[in-house]
Amino acid sequence: MDKLVKGLKENKKKVLIYGGITLLTIILLIIIIIIFINIFKRYDYQEIETIMVNETKNYLNKNSSLLPTEENPLITIEASTLIAEEYMKDFSKLSKDTDCSGFIDVIYNNGYFRYIPNLSCSNYEPTFLKDIILQKENLVTQNNGLYEMNEYYTYRGEYVNNYLNFANEKWRILKFNEEEIYLILSDTANDMDPIVFDDRYNETLNSNRGYNSFESSRIEESLTEIYNNFFANYKNYLLTMNACVHTRSEKDFDNSGAIECYTTYETPISLLPAYDYINASIDPLCKTVSSGNCTNYNYLAIASNDWWLLNGTNENTYDVYRVNTRGSIALERASVKNHLRVVIAIPSNILYKSGDGTQSNPYQIYPY
Repeated sequence: MDKLVKGLKENKKKVLIYGGITLLTIILLIIIIIIFINIFKRYDYQEIETIMVNETKNYLNKNSSLLPTEENPLITIEASTLIAEEYMKDFSKLSKDTDCSGFIDVIYNNGYFRYIPNLSCSNYEPTFLKDIILQKENLVTQNNGLYEMNEYYTYRGEYVNNYLNFANEKWRILKFNEEEIYLILSDTANDMDPIVFDDRYNETLNSNRGYNSFESSRIEESLTEIYNNFFANYKNYLLTMNACVHTRSEKDFDNSGAIECYTTYETPISLLPAYDYINASIDPLCKTVSSGNCTNYNYLAIASNDWWLLNGTNENTYDVYRVNTRGSIALERASVKNHLRVVIAIPSNILYKSGDGTQSNPYQIYPY
């Protein structure tokens, strides 16, 4: 019996030893496989662009004197520099593509930095959103679609595929050119309470009806707060706009922007000027802000709530234009509360990711 017990103990010991060796062998094999994968892994083009951006940030963290400034807002970092200084592997070790090169543009934007990877391979070239839109859309001179007007490509009509996702919100593309793409929220900001345009004391009325000048309004303060909070992680993408804040009459027929843009105000966040709302309609009788026909054939006419436009009337100091839920423009005293449809501008050379601009498949971009 003692010999049997002793034999069982020895066998158990051998099993534990062999089991330990087997487990150790498996762990070593896993480690070898992981190392092998990391050494020989190949990335898709978008992953390589991300590597370029991340390593450019690391490079500039150690070479901060090279960062762009307000006086010199653009610098270019060659991928060959990052490779030579061992911030990233050679392209031949990153991609299956046999011939890749690239550089990264770094742009100063209001104290923040935007990175644009420019990767060129034998089977790949970067695509910017504006180029995708122009490839997809045929410019038109009637009916719904993309028009060339007032030095911009402008969407007009009731049924246009101009949806875009950005900053976790759905937007509509208003217009764009070679430098900037203007966006407006696809609906009113329904998670925010309505706000006054302005409620300061107005001496012409001896009351707190407010003023219809955007530059010194309460709504400008509210938009600044939205910019600092909601767009905290996207400030490197928001361009400074020359918001067209001049007042206009209900009888004015000029919709080129000349009236509203007579006075401009630099801001990274704004509201929609009246002429842009008029131009979104393709009804030929939509010519003035007071025309009810502007509700027709206009993708901006549908919203969940009444919302403020950017401009006041030039016939007094306290009335501001707003759009109601039926799409009609009317004057409202500045101290009344309405909802917001924020307008922003992003760079035209932002990289396209996916989508066709429809409501169910909006454009997606790479937020480098």
